Amino acid sequence: MRFANPILLSLALLVFSGCTSIQRIANMYSSEAPSPLSFAYQDGGSSIYYAFNVGKASQPETVIFYAGGSGCWSRKSVMPGYLKGLSVNARVFVLNKRFMPDRSIGIFDCGEAFHLANNPSQWISDYSEFIAAQLGVLPQKPKIVVMVGVSEGGLVAAKIAARTPAITHLGIISYGGYSVRQMYTVLAQKGQLPVDIDGWKEIPSDPRNIEKKWYGSPYRWWSDMMDIDPLPDFLKLDIPIFVGAGEKDQVVPVEAALFLDAKFKEAGKNNLTLKIYPEADHFLNGNGVSHRDEFFAELSLMLQPPHNSVAGQTVHP
Repeated sequence: MRFANPILLSLALLVFSGCTSIQRIANMYSSEAPSPLSFAYQDGGSSIYYAFNVGKASQPETVIFYAGGSGCWSRKSVMPGYLKGLSVNARVFVLNKRFMPDRSIGIFDCGEAFHLANNPSQWISDYSEFIAAQLGVLPQKPKIVVMVGVSEGGLVAAKIAARTPAITHLGIISYGGYSVRQMYTVLAQKGQLPVDIDGWKEIPSDPRNIEKKWYGSPYRWWSDMMDIDPLPDFLKLDIPIFVGAGEKDQVVPVEAALFLDAKFKEAGKNNLTLKIYPEADHFLNGNGVSHRDEFFAELSLMLQPPHNSVAGQTVHP
C-alpha cells in the first residue's frame, strides 16, 4: 500500500499502532502534561526536558531520572501518568533526546539531525551531563537517586548507573542482559519476530546510513545497537536493582531478563530483584491488565529503609 498524501500516511500509522498512540497524543494536549523546559549542553546543543513532583513534599528526598524507549515519541506523551504507581515523594526529571520536539509523535517530527544524534554514545553523554547539572542545582542533596530505564532506555540507565556514584537505585522495565542481536535471534527462534531476520544482513554494508531502514529504524541505529553487551555494566553495580519483564514480551524476550538474573546469581550478587509479569507484553500489559503501576509500587518499597529488604528475589508468574 502506497500513501502519496502525508496526512493520510500519518492517520494510517496511528490506526496501525492502535489506541496507545491516540492515548499518547491526547495526553500531550491534556492539562496534566508537563511543560517543556530547555537544557543546554556544554557543546552548544540542547534538549527539551520535563520536571515535576510526585507526592506532596515540596522538596522530596528522592530524585528519579527517567530514560525512555526508542523512536521519536516525546516523553511528554506519557508523563506524569506513567509513574502513577509510585508511592514515594519524589522529584522526577525526564529528558527528551536531542532534536525531539515537545509534542513529537515520531512521524514527521524528527529528521536528519535527530537520527544523526540518536545513538548510544550521545544518549549516555547527554544524560550524564544532564544528571550532574540537575543534582548540582538542587536546594538540598537528595538521599535517594533513582535511574529508571525502559526498553532501549534500560541500556542507557545501566551504563549511567555504572559510572555515576550518586545513583543509589536502578529500575528497569522490559530490558535484560542480552545484546539486540541475541534478543532478535531468540525472537526469531520462537517465531515471534514480525520481519525476516535475514534483512539485517544488509546493514553492515552501509552502517552509517540514516535513510535506509530495517524494521522501522535506520541502518545507523541498528549498527550502533546490535552488539552492545549490557551485562558488564549491570554486573558492576552493587546498588539495588529492580527489573520488571513481561512473560510474553515480543520485543525484548523474557529470556533476556532471566539471563541477567542468572548471571547475577552466578556472580554471587544478591542486589537484583526480577519480577516477571504473567501474560504481559513489552508494555507490561496482559489480559487487559497493566502491571506498570504494580512495578512502580514495588520499586517504591525498595526506596524505603531498609533499602535491600526485597533485593535478590526472582518472582515468576
